[in-house]
Amino acid sequence: MLEADPVPLAAGLSSHAWRIPAATGDLVLRLSVEPGDGVGTYPIEHALLARLTKRGAPVPAPIQGSWQLPAWPLEPFSLASFVAGIPLRSDSMDWAAPQVARFLHQLHGLPVSGHGLLAEPAGHEAGHLGGSLAGTSADAEDGLLAAFAGQPLWPFGGAALRAHPALAERPELATEIEAHAPRIRKAALGQPAVIVHSDLHEENILELDGRLGFIDFGECFAGAAGWDVAALAYFGGWPWADRVQAADLAAGGPPPVNTDVPALALSFGLYRWQQDRRQGVDGEDHDEAFLRATLARLSAR
Repeated sequence: MLEADPVPLAAGLSSHAWRIPAATGDLVLRLSVEPGDGVGTYPIEHALLARLTKRGAPVPAPIQGSWQLPAWPLEPFSLASFVAGIPLRSDSMDWAAPQVARFLHQLHGLPVSGHGLLAEPAGHEAGHLGGSLAGTSADAEDGLLAAFAGQPLWPFGGAALRAHPALAERPELATEIEAHAPRIRKAALGQPAVIVHSDLHEENILELDGRLGFIDFGECFAGAAGWDVAALAYFGGWPWADRVQAADLAAGGPPPVNTDVPALALSFGLYRWQQDRRQGVDGEDHDEAFLRATLARLSAR
């Protein structure tokens, strides 16, 4: 039973979202921005969230999707539980680090095969939570390129570093970065694949009364675990990423499989810089400073 009218939450690149007040707990309804594109990532997000909620992860619980209703005639939709909270604040990062580390253990510990964008394996019983998910590519580099589609991802798929719009204006920075191509490729392609969130910025990590919730799983893929730590560093700074890794080790977690996070962060930062320019986001100072800080880390190793 609805308690009140739906409340608009956000308009993303692929979905519009509303909070649905309900007596049994608030819900989130998402509708596709382009209905002609079909259900998009909704089914695999529900499959992933179901597995995470089974492990006790603080994520939305999937409830219903249009693909589960025979001959659904209207717009594609996803319905899940609402995760309350505000975007993670910088002064909350100390206490939040152990919870982020625990969530990454839950996510990275899910069984997965293959690389790149996720799917439930062909012939797999829909919604069977004991089975693994699968990347849609058998090749690690092809899968990575599909996961980061939209901008060139250097040094993969023949992307030209000096064609990067920001580096064309900073040739000395391009020269410094170029030397690390083999190291980046080894860090990305020479590690076992796990399920990576890839978009762990403050708006996707919600805090409420000392507890965290994690949302927005539309960009998950199967790849090296270090991509998630690289994203934490890019969005929250290297001290934040260091806190999460330290909290992981302090809790008795295993040494990270992928220890060369700065190498992945260099590729991630370049990708985000192109994305900022394409979307008209004024992130020049942050993007350049992040790459220079990451280069300093690479040089120190």
